[in-house]
Amino acid sequence: MELMDVEAARVRLAALSRLEVHLSFRISRLCKLLDNHAIKNLKHPDLNLTDYRILLVLDIFNEASAAELSRLMVIDRAQISRSVGALRKAEFLTERSDPGNKRRKLLSLTDKGRATLAEEEPFFTDRQNMFEDMLTREELSGLMVAIDKLSRHLAQDLDQPQAMPSSQGKLP
Repeated sequence: MELMDVEAARVRLAALSRLEVHLSFRISRLCKLLDNHAIKNLKHPDLNLTDYRILLVLDIFNEASAAELSRLMVIDRAQISRSVGALRKAEFLTERSDPGNKRRKLLSLTDKGRATLAEEEPFFTDRQNMFEDMLTREELSGLMVAIDKLSRHLAQDLDQPQAMPSSQGKLP
């Protein structure tokens, strides 16, 4: 029985190594692991990962429309719309008309939204620090440069300039 388990493990590892030659497979798997890790550690029961990311973006940008969030975050408009609706209902966000375009609604954080984001921040700060501690400065710099290079290429190829990285591969 044990011999079959060893053989099955060997076959599985060989198959996995064939998948891992594909960079997009490896990146996609890492993204799912990062998402699952974040979801597991969200403190607020009514918050999902898209909601958290919307709060984070609005905290940094102060105000944005749902369409801008969709373009900036490279997330489907319908998903943004659902999250924005839930966040507004939970009073994490407020909405106002853009004085320059009455049809455009600008979203911003409420005090409750800022407080909720602050509750989530320690985990994400600790996780960032953990990643930075795991990698040497050269590895981290190389990873940032590589991510930016791939992101820049795909943003150009897909005509999504809002997804263009701004960091130029520099460390924070």
